Amino acid sequence: MKKRYKILIAVITVYILFSLYAYYAYKSSLGDWKIEIPVETEINWADFIWTNRTINGKYFERTAMFIPCRMVGIDNNLTFQFDTGSNRTMIYENPLSSFYFQNKKLSEQVSQMKFPINKLASDKKVFKNAKIKFGDYTISNERASMMTNLNRAASEESVIAGDTIHLGTIGADIFKDKVLIIDYPNLKFAITDEIPRRYKDGLIDIEINSNGRPVLPLKMNSNEYKIIFDNGSSLFPIIATSENINKFSTNPIIDSLEINSWGKKHTVHSRIITDTFEIAGRKFANVEAYENHTGYGIDESTDGMTGNALFWDSTIIIDFKNKKFGLK
Repeated sequence: MKKRYKILIAVITVYILFSLYAYYAYKSSLGDWKIEIPVETEINWADFIWTNRTINGKYFERTAMFIPCRMVGIDNNLTFQFDTGSNRTMIYENPLSSFYFQNKKLSEQVSQMKFPINKLASDKKVFKNAKIKFGDYTISNERASMMTNLNRAASEESVIAGDTIHLGTIGADIFKDKVLIIDYPNLKFAITDEIPRRYKDGLIDIEINSNGRPVLPLKMNSNEYKIIFDNGSSLFPIIATSENINKFSTNPIIDSLEINSWGKKHTVHSRIITDTFEIAGRKFANVEAYENHTGYGIDESTDGMTGNALFWDSTIIIDFKNKKFGLK
């Protein structure tokens, strides 16, 4: 028995070491995004647009935030989803492949990662020397992450016609050590090195988790909960796992939605939070909380997530470097 036990321990140790090696090999295969911030004025605004969708036969407005972009090597106008819930900015391989006939050099910029060893790193590709522009900003990456088999390829006809093509996700990584300002009523956002003077009052302390995502304190009934701010989870004021939903509401279920998260479909149920809660000094009441039975996309070290719905009439400030958050 002792010999078999030692063999089992050895196998487990080798597996852990092998997985760690694959993970860091995967991480090292990717590059970091660099951002060029214009310095002519204190704030340089870029635009975002809302998308609307019909879900379960119901029409919803403001279901996702898209950023109009241009990309070096592509003539068409593009959109990237604005998603602080994604720790990486990435390009979708399927629609990108539609542009290969237009610019053959694009296909030469795609390469397989060196270590497609485990599930984490399998079927992963990088796009070399990516350069994306939005507003007066330019972001670039020598080895950008690519997401395969997520979005359908755009048709060659639509590419020729000059349609706007959805090509990727702008994630939390480009805001590392920066300040992000989102002006929801005016459909614009800005990235700065320091908090502009007009936005410095009334800030609260927050956490930035290991994936670079902001974690906000929510206060309710003398308790404080940790919620991730995920503007890619646009529809949901509050969403939590089945284990955590009762922290926010024990009221009866009033609705259900089938949603799609990174290509995975699952159903969420909603109930009303009748208690008043507070984020950054702003009080909210009679808000819907959604139960995510799968827990997909929710950090287990937090109590839940909040999307854009609470802030539609506000400007929010997130200082990723000094870990501050504000609502105006």
